[in-house]
Amino acid sequence: MILRDETQGRELLVEYGRRLLADGLVQGTWGNISVRLDDQYMICTPSGLDYDRVGPEDMVLVDFHTLKYEGNRKPTSEKGLHAGIYDMRPEVGAVIHTHSKYCCIFAAAEMPLEVEDPELASVLGAGLKIARYGLAGTKKLTRNTMAALGSSVGCIMAHHGMICCGDDLPDAYKKCGMIEQAAREYIDSRI
Repeated sequence: MILRDETQGRELLVEYGRRLLADGLVQGTWGNISVRLDDQYMICTPSGLDYDRVGPEDMVLVDFHTLKYEGNRKPTSEKGLHAGIYDMRPEVGAVIHTHSKYCCIFAAAEMPLEVEDPELASVLGAGLKIARYGLAGTKKLTRNTMAALGSSVGCIMAHHGMICCGDDLPDAYKKCGMIEQAAREYIDSRI
């Protein structure tokens, strides 16, 4: 879904950043969020600012073809990954990258996530692949993550967390929570 309203996009990023923080899906300045504005621009969270301290004016407009950005704030170091997803997947309207507790267990173990709950699997698919490791903010991380993501809802990023995408920010947020739930249920069923 193309948003077309920059002000609304900025406000949604603030709102959903705070929701992710409240739900324990991100901590401090870790993780990042973006929304597609149109066929050229995305709005993403800034680098190094806590979700509970940012306002709409702190969000960064980025050309996802060139990675050039506007404003006084630097965009997330993962802007290339977000841009790559928007470029590869025109149907995606929002991307969320988290360091959520249970998904990070899979990331640390370099283990794909098998989605065992049929209701969750109906939305997420049978499982999420594991992306090979790459340093944060690098082209290697982008390449590895995009290869694992493919046409799926999301993937686990080795030693890094998880990423998911959706039609819009509410959809991506819902799927992000479902992925964390699937990871928790998998672990809980084996304890």
